[in-house]
Amino acid sequence: MGLAVFGVSRTVASKSDAKGKVVIVGGGAAGLDIAARLNRRLASPDITLIDPAEIHYYQPGFTMLAAGEFSANSIHRPQASLIPDGVRWICESVASVEPERNRLSTASGAAVDYDFLVLAPGLEMHFDAIEGISRDRLGEGNVHCIYDFEGARRCWEAVQRLSTTGGRAIFTDTWTKLKCGGAPKKINMIAEHYCRRRGTRDRVDFQFYSASGELFEVQPFRKRLEDIYAVRSIGLTVNHRVKSVDTEARRVTFEKRVAGTEAAGGETITRDFDFLHIVPPMSAPKFVLESSLAFDEATGKNADWVPADKSTLVHQRFKNVFVAGDVAGLPTSKTSAAIRMQAPVLVENLIAAMEGRRMAAQYDGYTACPFVTEYGKVLMAEFDYSKKPKPTLPLLDPGREHRAGWILKRHVLKPMYFELMVRGLA
Repeated sequence: MGLAVFGVSRTVASKSDAKGKVVIVGGGAAGLDIAARLNRRLASPDITLIDPAEIHYYQPGFTMLAAGEFSANSIHRPQASLIPDGVRWICESVASVEPERNRLSTASGAAVDYDFLVLAPGLEMHFDAIEGISRDRLGEGNVHCIYDFEGARRCWEAVQRLSTTGGRAIFTDTWTKLKCGGAPKKINMIAEHYCRRRGTRDRVDFQFYSASGELFEVQPFRKRLEDIYAVRSIGLTVNHRVKSVDTEARRVTFEKRVAGTEAAGGETITRDFDFLHIVPPMSAPKFVLESSLAFDEATGKNADWVPADKSTLVHQRFKNVFVAGDVAGLPTSKTSAAIRMQAPVLVENLIAAMEGRRMAAQYDGYTACPFVTEYGKVLMAEFDYSKKPKPTLPLLDPGREHRAGWILKRHVLKPMYFELMVRGLA
């Protein structure tokens, strides 16, 4: 996020005469931001962006949609309206990529060659990895997920019903790395506060099951979240991941995870629910996982995320490939705030590579997770690779929630995203 969150970046970089065919895979936050910056910096840009989506969603707004704070129509734009003039858009998905040949192919079979590749296709969510669940059946049995646009809309309707009917409300996360790891906790705390505001909190038993060993890995934010859960009597169970869901019977089965590992130990427990929020496991897209881009030299096998230098964002093996956003195997959280800091670094290093210079720009791992702890307050978790707080507003206690964070989340970040960030201006 940084101080430039409050306005347009004042850094003016010189035009580059470097030439080369740049292909950007992905038209999400990362792809658009990088495309806009490159388009301005290169004197003779030759940029192609590949993405099949015709609608662009402001994904950080899904939580606020599920909280009743944003309308459904306010968090999306036509993709065509966000692509910079002069950037060619191929409205298809990528079927395969051959980095050894500097070539990829689209779903229609068209071959696209490149000199430099920016890999920013986001990630894939695997709902079917949870037995009994599929993306197109979200809402059935009162099972919801705010990582999906329609899922977030239905979740808001369900939270309103929950405040009236009461019952057991179970919230979960997942066992893989995921985009915005704070989202499951946000909707949990929002739903609990909504019931308190309606005077019906005593009718709902709130429970949170985490596949990891704690609510959040970074202090002092973890301590504050634990305190909030304790004070609000939200039950917390760790090291349990969702195995299956019976939507008809409204039962969820968890596998107990072996602490400190990704493996499930075989022991299961089943719980009845009246409301259930799930998070699917996530990974890099299939075409990435099936390519040599996913090969990790450190382990000798393909990884779930693309290995890249954590400072320069250059691919581990292919030095004309740059990686950003959710697909990147970086030791930091996958958020839009991280992308906003990655984009200028990637562009500087890509232009340096095109000009034959040393790549000097470095990303420090900055990311931010604005935990909406209740309506009107946000715990702004900002940190870098060191896992130490890196607050935008240092005069405020980073370990406490504040109204300033709510104003930022509710009123500033969405217009900043559409008018500045994806246009490469913030």
